[in-house]
Amino acid sequence: MNPTEIYDALAEIAAEPFDATEFPFAFAAATDGAKAAISKLRSGSTNKSDLPGGVLFGKKFHFAPALAGMTDVTLDQLHSSKKTKTSKPAILIATDGEMISAEHPASGDTLHCRFDELGDNFGFFLPAAGKERYRAVEENPVDVKATGKLARLYDTLTKANPDWGCDERRHEMNQLMMRLIFCMFAEDVGIFPDNQFSRLLFTHAGDKGEEARETIIAAFRAMNQAKDKRDGLPAWTGELEYVNGGLFAGTIDAPRFDAVAFRYLREACDLNWREINPDIFGSMIQSVADPKQRSELGMHYTSVPNIMKVIGPLFLDDLDAEIHKAWDRAKGLQQVLDRMSRIRVFDPACGSGNFLVVSYRELRARETRILRRLEELIGPGSLTMFSAISISHFYGIEIADFAAETAKLALFIAEYQANASFAEIFGRRPAALPLKDAAHIRTGNSLRINWAEVCSPPGEGEDVFIVGNPPFAGSTYQTADQKDDMRELLSGHFKTFKDLDYVICWFFLAARYLRSNNASAAFVATNSICQGQSVPMFWGNTLSENFQIQFAHRPFKWTNNAAKNAAVLCVVVGISAGNNRKKVIYDGDLREEATSINGYLVEGPNVAVAASNSALFNLPKMYRGSAATEGGNLILTETEAQDLSEQFPEAAKFVRKFQGSKEVVRGEMRWCLWIKDEDVELAWSIPPIAERLRAVAKFRAASKNAVTRPAAETPHRFWFISGEAESHSILVPRVTSERRPYLPVVRVGADVISSDLNQVLYDAPEWCIALIASRLHIVWIGIVCGRLESRYRYSNTLGWNTFPVPKFSEDQLEALSASARKILRCRYSHYPATIAELYDPDKMPDDLRAVHRENDDLLETMYIGRPFRNDTERLEKLFKLYAAKVKSQDAKGAKA
Repeated sequence: MNPTEIYDALAEIAAEPFDATEFPFAFAAATDGAKAAISKLRSGSTNKSDLPGGVLFGKKFHFAPALAGMTDVTLDQLHSSKKTKTSKPAILIATDGEMISAEHPASGDTLHCRFDELGDNFGFFLPAAGKERYRAVEENPVDVKATGKLARLYDTLTKANPDWGCDERRHEMNQLMMRLIFCMFAEDVGIFPDNQFSRLLFTHAGDKGEEARETIIAAFRAMNQAKDKRDGLPAWTGELEYVNGGLFAGTIDAPRFDAVAFRYLREACDLNWREINPDIFGSMIQSVADPKQRSELGMHYTSVPNIMKVIGPLFLDDLDAEIHKAWDRAKGLQQVLDRMSRIRVFDPACGSGNFLVVSYRELRARETRILRRLEELIGPGSLTMFSAISISHFYGIEIADFAAETAKLALFIAEYQANASFAEIFGRRPAALPLKDAAHIRTGNSLRINWAEVCSPPGEGEDVFIVGNPPFAGSTYQTADQKDDMRELLSGHFKTFKDLDYVICWFFLAARYLRSNNASAAFVATNSICQGQSVPMFWGNTLSENFQIQFAHRPFKWTNNAAKNAAVLCVVVGISAGNNRKKVIYDGDLREEATSINGYLVEGPNVAVAASNSALFNLPKMYRGSAATEGGNLILTETEAQDLSEQFPEAAKFVRKFQGSKEVVRGEMRWCLWIKDEDVELAWSIPPIAERLRAVAKFRAASKNAVTRPAAETPHRFWFISGEAESHSILVPRVTSERRPYLPVVRVGADVISSDLNQVLYDAPEWCIALIASRLHIVWIGIVCGRLESRYRYSNTLGWNTFPVPKFSEDQLEALSASARKILRCRYSHYPATIAELYDPDKMPDDLRAVHRENDDLLETMYIGRPFRNDTERLEKLFKLYAAKVKSQDAKGAKA
């Protein structure tokens, strides 16, 4: 069920007489409970509630009926229930049929409302259906209701008129929906008088909509013509207002309405469209034409707080500073108004217009604030009150036709609402009709369109601000069309680009636009663009003295998206050409000014960390572990290893412990056959080993990889052997969870062979553990090595060989070795707890956390004489050390 269906089902419950015994089962059905599961619940076989009359539906909800006026008391009982604590349901709900009290146990958020408001508060109950709650949905349920009605209308019309669902007529269908929405909004807010559109529509369309098509076509044609030029149209259309503004321009047609479609149209017209919120509605309405998006209406859009992370530092903060500076000077405020009138906002991946709508609204709010202040300074009535901020100053490109049409409509709605607010304050506003302006939204592929043709280069005194949240797609997830886009756009400019994220294309085109125009740009992007190889590949070639990162929001969780995208880490990067303003870095709640920002979004020189085959700071050599590549035939379970050694004692010398990254983290062990060249003959003489070696040879010979096939000649050996320890090895998993506060690192004996899922230091000094297990190191590899999804990805050539360290004294190295031993001893004191358990941030033992902090303080004091204040300061120091090392090496190379 999608949220609209959940709303309808809950509203239906609220409209029926209350039955305490039936309510929980109706609520279960309304929140997408399976029929079979509800049947078992009703029978009592799966109901584990410990409260009288209570119903506990697994992890979905725990319900208890309340005595009259006692819903809050019953909610407390639900909260204290032992079954609530063990089952952890998403929702607690108590009702007496008059009032409802509910709670999200995970967050502690509560709801208290009338029983008949159950449907209106559907957003609060979405977690009971396994859906992520989003507050904007709860705050404005009219958006979801409207979207649901329109979705049903859309589906019914395309079913009754199959040709209208085809590509050839999809644009007409999209225009029809946008025009209908405008008319419904217009009559509810007073742009059209007396429910003009719906009254005439339902008067002339017939009881079951048999004349709806002809009525709608006539109405739309009338609204596209001045009243004195409506020859040939039915007389009743003379009442309709002249709209203009391009909304009814072009082809005007409509599909046939059957009785069902006509009923959905009537229900949509009956909604109160006055409260539509263009911030969210624009995105939600996209789901009307895309049933795949309907399962989580309202979840897939850029929230206003995240939009403000882009447009605030890009241009609004500067405007606020100008307003503050000129607050007591009328002339200064007039100059700010003049500047605002010449601002253009351009979103080259605009979707349904969220960034454009919020930018327009924020500019209008500042304009109103200035005008009110000018009245205070000059006197009421001394100004000609009008808005100089037109929606024609807003530009966009969008590949989806329906979204492009939605963006235009959302800006129309935003403009009307801004004008209505203006009128409440100043007592006048421009005439609502005919519409004078429209946003410039181009339908097409933004990467194949010349942006200067959509948003003309700014003239004298004009500012263009490019904004947006372009699509993210890593190389693994890019479609064939997206790969073609990147090839067409980037080949010839970069030696390699296939590993870059798709979003890089928007930065590339923005840079091209900015270099020749007075403009700035800022986009939301995946954090991969400022990590790992993306930095030397893209930013290393893009940044220069005349082209800079102006501001940046360092990685943050994309918390407003649907659950499946919850792990996405995003950044905001603002770029400009020839701009010498102070740079700003935002890191959570911290705001720090910088003299320069590099491609890693850290203050420091424009340096890109390149992979190195040797350690730049004289650290011991780190290797990738050994790769078997043998189809599993050289790897043994514990039982297989024991059986082989017992049946063939001479085989024991070939059986070695074997650990990959999972084994390191989980404290597990596998075994492998480790056969040296001088022991080949003996190995082949042992039947079960010989059988395995033949299987290895067969597997490698059949490989599609030309590099693997020659290894069929030596099936006793691992395909790649990085080395072998004499006394011990230090293992670091190549991929680890981002939740861990420190990198997992273990010291194992020489009897352990590491797989290639670890990086390995053979016989290295213990102080290496103190480095790897430090906050400094995890911060460095997190940004330099990049991430796999959100997990840390560890690289010996990028993470270890480039890790900047000062020149340690012997005493310092001994102190670090002692610190490493202290960490290992503390871990061992918690045996058999595993790395996964010990480094779970919610369960990490206090003593282990304490010894790590001691290690951090010890190491960091060796860098700057004290512990660092935060990660930003850590990275700034590390990049300074790295840049100095690169500069000295370049100087040595130049002399040579």
